[in-house]
Amino acid sequence: MAANSATSVVSLDFTTIKDNLINYLRSNSSIKDYDYEGSNINTVLDVLSYNTYLNNFYINMLANEMFLDTAQIKDSIISHAKELNYVPRSVQSSKAIVNVKVIPTDSPGSITLNKWTKFSTSIDGVTKTFSVQDDTIIRPSTNATGGVEYIASNVELYEGLIVEEFFAVDTANNFIAEITNNNVDTRHLTVTVRASNTSSVRTLWSKADTLFGLSASSNSYFLEPAKDDKFRITFGDGVFGKKPSVGNIIEIKYRAATGANGNNGKVFTSSESIGGYSNVIVTTVANSAGGAAAESVEDIKFNAPRAFQVQERAVTANDYKILAQKEYPNIQNVLAFGGEELSPPKFGKVVLAVDLVDSDGVPETLKSSLSSFFKKRTPVGIDVEVITPEFVYIEITGKVSYNIALTTQAISSIRTKSINALTAWANNNINGFDVVYRNSKATAAVDAADNSIISSQLEKRIFKKFTPSSSLAASYNIEFNNTLKADDIFSSITTKALYKPAIESSQFTYSTSTNAFLIDDGAGKLRIVRLDNQNNFVTLLSDAGTVNYATGLVEINSLLIPSFVGGTFNVYARVDNNDIKTKKQSILQLNAENITIDVLQERI
Repeated sequence: MAANSATSVVSLDFTTIKDNLINYLRSNSSIKDYDYEGSNINTVLDVLSYNTYLNNFYINMLANEMFLDTAQIKDSIISHAKELNYVPRSVQSSKAIVNVKVIPTDSPGSITLNKWTKFSTSIDGVTKTFSVQDDTIIRPSTNATGGVEYIASNVELYEGLIVEEFFAVDTANNFIAEITNNNVDTRHLTVTVRASNTSSVRTLWSKADTLFGLSASSNSYFLEPAKDDKFRITFGDGVFGKKPSVGNIIEIKYRAATGANGNNGKVFTSSESIGGYSNVIVTTVANSAGGAAAESVEDIKFNAPRAFQVQERAVTANDYKILAQKEYPNIQNVLAFGGEELSPPKFGKVVLAVDLVDSDGVPETLKSSLSSFFKKRTPVGIDVEVITPEFVYIEITGKVSYNIALTTQAISSIRTKSINALTAWANNNINGFDVVYRNSKATAAVDAADNSIISSQLEKRIFKKFTPSSSLAASYNIEFNNTLKADDIFSSITTKALYKPAIESSQFTYSTSTNAFLIDDGAGKLRIVRLDNQNNFVTLLSDAGTVNYATGLVEINSLLIPSFVGGTFNVYARVDNNDIKTKKQSILQLNAENITIDVLQERI
């Protein structure tokens, strides 16, 4: 029988499969004259082709699910992650920090704020339950008026309903306790074991991440992912970790969290008495934040091989980034570098600059948590210091020309497309650590926003923002780390329309003027000025500080700013180069609200 070397055995196209079968039959001399299109054999070929198609499809999908990169089904991805000893992140509870003041009716020596004590708050009209993570002993202290008060400071509250599950050990080997709730926050599991259903003595078991240090008597459990977005707990085999006995009762207590829905809780109240006292005042130190959904399929596929590479050890800069973002999902970007690169240098330290989602700062509690987290994962003698990165913002003022013969779009539509294109380019290319803004690339992104755009010009300034004291005079040093572009020397006849200062600030109140602002004079000095009715400069103070145009260092002399325009006090700088660079621990940021586009019409 003749062979058909052109037959494809992996095709997923029905027509191609059928054509291959017909070609094969026609190659056989004894049946080559059949009418394969009109005879009953056409139906047989349809069945054969359909069966082949289904088999090919099944085998293709089966082969895809065998590899982490190509798997689509979440349970398959979880299974591959388990082979890499990777535990996907569960839903994470939002955390708030509060001060708890208890007003007792007597004078106790101390009051215990127990773990799991409940508090509540309302977020978008929905009541959320928060609870205490650790036992806290509240001891009496003396306040400013000499009175005695009981205050627990900086108490951490985590969101989620408290759930308890019980499992009876019914097998001597490989007992598995599967947690039934998909919304469990696995970070705060409490696992205890009782000898039997009648015993009241509970032994606390702790989570183990590796086999190192475990013995046959170690009260340890292992956490691993299970099917259907669940997690399960396994135990030791009697060699590495203690093995539960038949008849033991496993108790698992945890929070069923709502992830990001628990963020931004602001006012908390106690839901139960504390130490038998019901008069409790709760003061919020930090609104709830950090709640997040469980790790997505794409994140698992990305993180699992990298976590396997790191092996829970922080050695290289990339190790710190991988571990930090895996453990803290609200961290958007991380930069790790040696303390010797700081000025002045800090030897023996690893510095982490951390950028959070929707935040320009890092709470002290998160800094402390990160330092503790890395303490067990860094080489001996290395300390981790977490810092808040410096933000350098970009302001864009642009002109875009478009050909009205090529489109019927309104000016507002072209403007929106230009801003969106520039914002998308910034999100993909800057808005992070160790980046360079290149004006040619930004201009090209605007040009590509619409086919009708024929040219674009972008003028840029960088700026930093801060909140000055409204009651105390202070000096300020602002480092722009770029060469600044000075204008002509300022004089008494200099006008606003013709002068482009290298440095300019937000308007603020100075003496009796409510519209004062800082500018440089082109010769390295800062002035405080205002504008008169003809838009001319009026100098209020001729020596308010200095500017180093070569290094970008701005030094503002002692200045009281009782009020200013806007939410923050901004200092703008015009850079001399088309490209903008930042120093290591700085984030370069371009946001849509800092982009202004003027659209011009042309007919070509």
